Amino acid sequence: MRLLVSRHLENFLALYDARNMHVAAERKGISQPALTKSLRILEDDLGTELFVRTHSGLEPTNAGRALFRHARVIDQEARFAELDVRDVHDTMGGRIRIGVGPVLAVSTFPPILAAFHRRFPKVEISVETGISNHLVDGLMREEFDVVVAALPEMPLPDRFAAYPLYTTGMAVICRRGHPLERQGTIVRDDLDGYGRVGFVEDREFEKKARRVFGAHADQLRPIVQTTSLTVMFGILAATDYYAIVSSMIVPRAEREGLASFSPEDGLWSLEIELMCKASLANTRPVRVLRDALLASPALPGSVHGSTD
Repeated sequence: MRLLVSRHLENFLALYDARNMHVAAERKGISQPALTKSLRILEDDLGTELFVRTHSGLEPTNAGRALFRHARVIDQEARFAELDVRDVHDTMGGRIRIGVGPVLAVSTFPPILAAFHRRFPKVEISVETGISNHLVDGLMREEFDVVVAALPEMPLPDRFAAYPLYTTGMAVICRRGHPLERQGTIVRDDLDGYGRVGFVEDREFEKKARRVFGAHADQLRPIVQTTSLTVMFGILAATDYYAIVSSMIVPRAEREGLASFSPEDGLWSLEIELMCKASLANTRPVRVLRDALLASPALPGSVHGSTD
C-alpha cells in the first residue's frame, strides 16, 4: 500500500480526470506505455481493477471511484505539506481550492486573493462563489480546501476547523420608491404582501427565518431564486419584490440604485468564518489567507470577529 503515496497515485488522478490514456500521458509528460505500467502496478498492489475500457474511454470501477475519494485528499494534503515545509521564497508548487460567499466575492476578497497570489506565485488557485450551505457541503465532499462564508447552524464535524472573521446583521433591500420605503416605519409582518427574491436552495436562510418569523416564515418563500447578485439587483429594480440580505451587501445595492431598511422588530445576524479541514488549518497558505482576511477592513454592516 506504500504505492498510494507515490507517482502512481498522481498518475491515477490524471487518468481519472482525463478518462483517456493518451490525454493523461500528455498531461503528465510521460509515455503512454509508462502510464499503462503505472496503472497496472497500482492495480496489482490493490488487487483490483480501477478502470474499464468503454467506447467513450476509461470508466472508473467502483474501486476506482472509492480510491479517487481518498486519493484526492492524500494528494492535496501532500501538496500542502510541501507548501508548508518549503521556504516561501523558493520554487513552490501546489493548488488551493477556495469557496467564498457572494458578499466577500465582490468586495474585500479579490485584493486579498491578488496579494495571496503574489505571496505564492506558483500555487494554482481556483475560486468558486456560492451561498453558504452549498459551499459547506462542498467542503464536506472535499471539493474545497478552504471556505469563507456564513457558519452553518449545525456544528462542523471534528475533522474541520472554523475561524471567526466577521459578524454581520441582515437588511431588506428593494427598489427606490417601493411601497415599503414610502411606508416609513416597517415591521416584519409588512413583508407578507410582497414577493421575495432569494438565493437558490438557501437552507440556512430558511432555518433562521423560521426561528425569527415563526408561522410567517411560509410567506417568505422566494418568488425568484438566483445565484447572482447582479440578477437579484436587476429583478428588484424592476419589480415590487424585496430581498433579505447581509448588511454588508447594502452599500453595493445602494450604488445600484436600490433602497434598504431594517424592520423595527429586527432580523438576525450571520457569523462569517473561514472553514477548512483541521489538518490544513496550520499550513502556511491557510494561515496567510486567514490573517489577510482578519487584517482587512471590516465591511460596512459588519464587525471583525475574535482573532483568538
